[in-house]
Amino acid sequence: MNFPSTIYEFVRQQEVVFGQDIEVLENWNWNMKEHIRTSMLFKHGKFKTATNTLETKDPFKNVVYPILNLRYRAEDIDVKDIVFYVNDETKDHLSLLVKKYHEEVYAKEHQLDTFFDEAKEEKIDFGGVLIRKAKSGPQYEPMESIAFCDQTDLLSGPIGFKQFYSPDQLYEMEKQGWGNVKNGANVTVDELITLAENKKQQETNKGYKNTTPGKYIEIYRVHGSLPIQYLKDDGDQNERYVRQFHILGFYKGESGKDEGVTLYKAQEYENPFKTHLSGKKIRNRALAYGGVEELFDTQIWTNFSEIKKKDMLEAASKVIFQTADEAYAARNKIKDMENLEITVTRDGTAITQVPTGSPNIRLFNEWIREWEVQGRFTSGATEAILGVQPSAGTPFRSLQLQAVESHGLHDYRRGKYATFIEEIYRDWILPDIARELSQGKKFFAILNADELEYVVNRMEQNAWENHKKERVLSGELVFEAQKYEFQRMWRERFLRRGNRQPFELLKDELKDVPLKVQVNISGKQQNLSLMVDMF
Repeated sequence: MNFPSTIYEFVRQQEVVFGQDIEVLENWNWNMKEHIRTSMLFKHGKFKTATNTLETKDPFKNVVYPILNLRYRAEDIDVKDIVFYVNDETKDHLSLLVKKYHEEVYAKEHQLDTFFDEAKEEKIDFGGVLIRKAKSGPQYEPMESIAFCDQTDLLSGPIGFKQFYSPDQLYEMEKQGWGNVKNGANVTVDELITLAENKKQQETNKGYKNTTPGKYIEIYRVHGSLPIQYLKDDGDQNERYVRQFHILGFYKGESGKDEGVTLYKAQEYENPFKTHLSGKKIRNRALAYGGVEELFDTQIWTNFSEIKKKDMLEAASKVIFQTADEAYAARNKIKDMENLEITVTRDGTAITQVPTGSPNIRLFNEWIREWEVQGRFTSGATEAILGVQPSAGTPFRSLQLQAVESHGLHDYRRGKYATFIEEIYRDWILPDIARELSQGKKFFAILNADELEYVVNRMEQNAWENHKKERVLSGELVFEAQKYEFQRMWRERFLRRGNRQPFELLKDELKDVPLKVQVNISGKQQNLSLMVDMF
């Protein structure tokens, strides 16, 4: 790749390239930007080319969104599905503490449940999701915010993101070092805000400008292996490329051209991104076969049929008369006549209605039905799991079996997503949790029945052993028969405190202790039990 002399020129150049098609196979061109745009439009019930206003809108029967909603539910993973444990037999008792700290403290502070849901919807919609490691925890990068990337492989080249910041948002980023000359900035946040236009003008795909009041500054975040000159002017010429990270701003100069400035730049020592492709991977494409893309043809031909039906209904709703009396229309205004009014026609003529209804509308209904069935079949959204009323006479057991079989595809996809979640935990989250716990932590957690029973059993046994030691050291006799009554009374006192219990991990108690994690896909076990019950 031939890089321009400045990173600002590089960004603008790559934006243009990102709008061009790539060849996936012979006779198959693809553009990631257009793929994302079409997927978003179809998901939200909008046409690609027609005017999407209520006054001129053709019927859009959204067959995509209900199926996506089904997939969101069927392929869901929650924080409760994440199982932590200490991989050390001598400290296995700490597994519960680590698990509850993750559920009650870490996951809530880092909003992991929200992250799981957003990442799941993103990868289902577009066929892939891009995750970034941030100080606040893993975050997904919205596909529509990508300004440029390698369209054949998301992680194989430089990648840029485009966002708009209000002045207040930019001032907040000063806390992270934006606009500080020590971090490579050549302009302060204040200066960039002053230079920015007093409106946001975001160019659309058709070249129009979306204008909103107030200042919104165009900010680019760029990651990747780039010429060292972009990072520092006195860079070692023998080291041509280095992984780096830039925060750039753009404004209109006096000549009307875009001018670029740097708010932050630094070297990156590791790739902060991970990606997961959902659905069928396609060679030479950065995204797999997306959930909306599976339904492109279904949505297009359903809309075609609905529009034709609308045209037929408009024609059928018109009442038109015909007569051989050429002067009749001049003598009479039928639309102004009263009910039961008598009209006279020339001898040998009559007034008849022109037939405008179409007997073929049934064919269009059948055609629409066929496409809906095809879309459901492709996405694994059968009537049994969609909640659609089954046909009369369908045996209940048969319906159960259909539901189990239909969940097979979703469980497969859910399993792949679970593997990706485990990778994120293994590489990013587990080390972070280990660092926090090594400092010592006190927290409260709510225990379920099984967890509470486990804690009580362990603690009442320890309480009895401590009680025996105290009695022996005091010179008293201890009999094993006293154990049952002691433990019964101790359990009653403990359970009066309820299921919200305090936990404490001592400093360095988990130092060098290996933590492990797995995602429990409980739905598979439930489906298997249903099948056993059926036969």
